[in-house]
Amino acid sequence: MDPRKSSGLFARLWSLVVLYDNFGLELYDQITAVEDYYPFATELAILRAKSREIACRLGGFSTASTSKMNETLLVDADGREEINQAGSDAGLRFVKPLAAVPEDSSSSPAKATGFSLTIIELGAGSLKKTSHLLDNVARLLRDREGEARTGPYMSQAEYYALDLEMEQLRSTLSAIQLPEDSGVGPTVGKQVQGHGICGTYTQGLDWIYKSLTTSSQAESVELGKAGCRKAILWLGSSIGNFSPAEAVKFLREELGRALDNDTRVLIGIDNCQIPEKVQLAYNDRQSVTKKFILNAITVVARRLGVPEAVLSLEDFDYVSRYNEGMSRNEAYLRARRDINFEVTSVEGIGTAVESSLIQIKADELILVERSYKFSPDDAYRLFDQAGLRVIQKWSDSPDPVAPTHTLYLIERAAFHFFRTAPWPSMGDLPLSPADRPVIHKEASPNWQLLVQIWDTMSKHSLPIRMSDGHQHKSPNTSFYSEGKNSSIGSADLSSTTSGGLPSMSDWITLWKAWDTVTIEMIPRNMMHKKPIDLRHACFFYLGHIPVFADIHLSRYFNVATAEPQRFAEIFERGIDPHLDDPSKCNDHSPFPDQENEWPSFEEVIAFRDQLRTRLTEVYEGLGKEFIGSKILLTRKLGRVLSMIYEHEAMHLETLLYMLQQTDFFNPPPGFTPPDWDSLAREWDCTVTAQSEAFGLIEYSTPQTITVGHDDLEEEDSSKPFSEAHEYGWDNESPSRQVEVKPFKLEAAPITNREYLEFILQGLSNFKPIDDHAIPQSWIYVFDPSEQESKKHQVQIKTFYGRIPFVVAKHWPVQASGRQLERFAKWKGGRLPTADELRVYLSDNPISQSVQSPIGFLNWHPLPPQRPRKGADGRWRGGWNGGVWEWTSTTFEPHPNFKPSLLYPGYSKDFFDGEHNVLLGGSWATIPRIAHRQSFVNWYQFKYPYVFAGGRVAYDY
Repeated sequence: MDPRKSSGLFARLWSLVVLYDNFGLELYDQITAVEDYYPFATELAILRAKSREIACRLGGFSTASTSKMNETLLVDADGREEINQAGSDAGLRFVKPLAAVPEDSSSSPAKATGFSLTIIELGAGSLKKTSHLLDNVARLLRDREGEARTGPYMSQAEYYALDLEMEQLRSTLSAIQLPEDSGVGPTVGKQVQGHGICGTYTQGLDWIYKSLTTSSQAESVELGKAGCRKAILWLGSSIGNFSPAEAVKFLREELGRALDNDTRVLIGIDNCQIPEKVQLAYNDRQSVTKKFILNAITVVARRLGVPEAVLSLEDFDYVSRYNEGMSRNEAYLRARRDINFEVTSVEGIGTAVESSLIQIKADELILVERSYKFSPDDAYRLFDQAGLRVIQKWSDSPDPVAPTHTLYLIERAAFHFFRTAPWPSMGDLPLSPADRPVIHKEASPNWQLLVQIWDTMSKHSLPIRMSDGHQHKSPNTSFYSEGKNSSIGSADLSSTTSGGLPSMSDWITLWKAWDTVTIEMIPRNMMHKKPIDLRHACFFYLGHIPVFADIHLSRYFNVATAEPQRFAEIFERGIDPHLDDPSKCNDHSPFPDQENEWPSFEEVIAFRDQLRTRLTEVYEGLGKEFIGSKILLTRKLGRVLSMIYEHEAMHLETLLYMLQQTDFFNPPPGFTPPDWDSLAREWDCTVTAQSEAFGLIEYSTPQTITVGHDDLEEEDSSKPFSEAHEYGWDNESPSRQVEVKPFKLEAAPITNREYLEFILQGLSNFKPIDDHAIPQSWIYVFDPSEQESKKHQVQIKTFYGRIPFVVAKHWPVQASGRQLERFAKWKGGRLPTADELRVYLSDNPISQSVQSPIGFLNWHPLPPQRPRKGADGRWRGGWNGGVWEWTSTTFEPHPNFKPSLLYPGYSKDFFDGEHNVLLGGSWATIPRIAHRQSFVNWYQFKYPYVFAGGRVAYDY
């Protein structure tokens, strides 16, 4: 029966606890064997195929360091790994042998230090899927034993199974030792210590936070630098039982408090967007799901003490429907008759309803379970809003657009720039107001009382049970100074506009990013080294950022710049010399010639902190008294603050592309390093899946677009501040209509592999590639003594060191505009004009996909995702892999351009005919800038260092 045709009531969602008594768990186990129920089988297939990779990544290992493990795996005809069944132990605690070498970004030998890996599974169940991971964790411990250790190694592993029913937990822990069909057996039992936690998600995560997370710092002292690493498993697409807004809240607040720098989470998500497939999975032909949902009535009656004659599963029908508008399946119980019964009051309900008489009307609908199906973009949006980063993922399909199921490995990184607006809370009602049945006022409060009673009983009747060896400790709640491991409350969420006033949370995130690069990645003794000849030493930028902010705040408030005044003289403006003639340079600050003439590092850091305090006080003082008057949030003050914010963000990126040219930086701390071997395999499969004949994108008719936006600085004094106003730089305003002639465009930027093929074309085997053709993002070595296939050796520069060309061959090549122009001509085309590229970006804005690699989603580019042609003939869904894109358009003033009043030289100093326009954004561009389509970047056309690529355009 379709719920929309019911004449009865619609009650809100019941707690899912009602489904999982012992019999419910047995029924669910039967569901997993039903052919129609694809979620279990699909996730199991991924784990069977990729459990070795996943086990390595859970512990922070590189799969390359454990490649020999694969040679020891025995695979049966069904693809299942056979388990050595020799030996058995009777207890629940097991032996802890050694070892394994985790990923270490340093190439120099390090002192061997042991670390423990603690795995906690939320909703462990029967271990049919988890067994494959545990088996490979055991192999990591066993198979690396005896090898020479030059870095951290795994000294022990523990597994905590969280479940609602104690009987199920005992069965789960026993299965770790026994040679069951699931693959769990003594091979695991001898290596991995097993424990059980009985309770709800909230109780389990609370215990993790108090007993594991807050004690990890002390444990790291005992175990050495590597400390204790933790992995939380949340499989089975259980996140789909939450609405999107609820899922974000759970990830951010419940799961988030259990995360620290050494914790990774593996989450399984159902991505299926095929209604017929989903419907059959939840209304299977064997009717096992029907029995599972109806069992909820038996559980409720038993827990509330209601006789079966009064409340029986015979009184209800199972109703299932797929709600395509909300991408979820809905499981209902519909009452066959009027049902009335008494419920004894329960302490802690907190309701004003005095009556305990429960009335359920005939045809009333009870929503028992929702199963949301999150598309890949939806999943990334969930993680983004929760402040989490995807480290790696494993899907059932190489097609990134339409997988059925994906396992996401996530972490709380050192900082996180939000990319998307908060997910609206739509509640639990699955029907539109027009379709929703009328709720009779006299019955609804009593039904709600029943729901409250059940929820209260569920919260207070499931005590958590833990191993004796772990003690509760007081949590550390500081966020910025101590708390990269603390959860992010909803009040901390950033502004998501592309040009509004930055929030205080935006500033804190930017400061964390800036400090990560300048304080943690640049060694102190290298501060006065120039990463490239065309720019200052790193130390200049450490002082330039706070000085720029101080100058503009002081001008706005009409006060003197901060002491020491000398800082404003030497740090105000940097250099951008002409590439061919460095004597030609922009106006810049006079700066000392000798290192000892610069201020000390400590002085500059103190000045930075002074400025940050000043900025914070401005935000705290809005509307309050300040030097005899209130700080009014004017449109001009909003512009000053926005300008200071984006100025720092842009310098963060420029500092990074300079640093990448050196070999003296540290890898980014607080971000799990990429596993190049497994990622390369994934990227090969993805590119192959996208390699169908996409052809060129053709714009066969003239296109009219709007360029820029309306943000006239001269109107700041006459117009009030508005939250909706989008600030920009002087070259972005005013908006204007532009007509673009027909043209054709490649669907993706030029890749490293394509560019290498170009520069090797026609080259003698005895000659090296000309220096002028080699991108500065490459390391190139020519060895004439090698065989032909190895004469030209190329590596790619990254912040994790130089990596093999084969790993990054699908990335967009990062090169100068001149180099990419030569490639385009070789292809018979040219670089697109800025307006042509804007036509493409209007259909494929960076903001359309949260997977688009900008804003430090990764610290490197990715293979681009090609757009797909829609029914309307437009190509959409593409992103370029995380680079700016060069255009053939010279950077020059457009009609009605007016220089900025606050920063007159921002654009006009570079209208010299030598600079070209770049559009989009790179992996190191903050979302605020990359999402604003009016934003314009520019560089000298020969400039080789910027994180920029390009694509080929053709005349139509």
